Amino acid sequence: MKKDILIAPEEPVSPYRVSDLPLIAKLCRAAHHQYRKKWSKRLAKRPTRMAYDFARDVLKLGGHGRVYLGEGRSANFDARKPHFGNIYFGNEAAGYEPDVSALLASLLQGDQTFCDIGSNWGYFTFYAASLSNFTGTIHTFEPVPATRSDVIGLRDGFGLQDRITVHATALSSETGTVEMAVHDSETGLNRITGSGVGREGDGRETVPMSRFDDLGIAPDVIKMDVEDHEFEALSGATEALKTAKPFIIVESWLTPSQPRRTLRALELLESHGYDLYQPCWRVTTADGAVIFPELSDRLPGPDCRLALVPFPSEQRFMLSQQMNVFACPIDREDDLTALGFARQNMKS
Repeated sequence: MKKDILIAPEEPVSPYRVSDLPLIAKLCRAAHHQYRKKWSKRLAKRPTRMAYDFARDVLKLGGHGRVYLGEGRSANFDARKPHFGNIYFGNEAAGYEPDVSALLASLLQGDQTFCDIGSNWGYFTFYAASLSNFTGTIHTFEPVPATRSDVIGLRDGFGLQDRITVHATALSSETGTVEMAVHDSETGLNRITGSGVGREGDGRETVPMSRFDDLGIAPDVIKMDVEDHEFEALSGATEALKTAKPFIIVESWLTPSQPRRTLRALELLESHGYDLYQPCWRVTTADGAVIFPELSDRLPGPDCRLALVPFPSEQRFMLSQQMNVFACPIDREDDLTALGFARQNMKS
């Protein structure tokens, strides 16, 4: 049976606002600026990058900025760490990964349980905590000590200790310890050694490793971004998939040279009764509505809404190199309607 495209009811809006940005953060923002014209990129990109690298690596320039979460909560952050750039690089309108933000804003309601697996410094952990209709608990998983300290520092600064539990473990199919490859600056690429095909960081950290099913958590919504270790992490959560049947947002990398590695996490979800959806964007034009795979320069709003397009796992190689996949239990699809997701027939 053909599945409909689902239109999410909520728009992604970043809850973060920053102030007191020190010079190192301003240089970082300039170095990562996305230039629209080739000539401006050629003139400005290299000098600003050199200035940032010199200030950070030679002068050891540091400083702290202040980030505000919604109304009434604020905390300091270490501006030497470029991963905080997600809150001040200029994408404030839609926020970082707006497809994930729109899904969390649409799915999280009331006293639910949200698990942020592979949280890095906690962008989506605190995004979830800022949602006015969501009052439940949050379990955050970040195994690398330095990055986890950032999560804890922000949690305590925001005064969210009663809602957010930070777990110092990597999730996999087994228990024990495991070695993480750690990047000095690109901490979002930290990964279990041997996972994925991207460049591993030079640092090494031995961290605890756990199975999700052993932790006694019944999740309603999961966001999982563990740098191509998703199959192993999901394999350790099969009991939760059967009983709690959470909605899942999971990162998927396309690896043409290793097709089984690309498909196995998606096939595992399908084998446990999940349908897969590609997050896209429905844009309403004068000639009608069209579906685009990426937000690009558009901003979410009444004429640009998140659209979930169904696909089977075998079509994964027709889609983007890197993407987030929304996985919905087949017997919970009516719950999406109750949450306000609108159905659009594939032919309309």
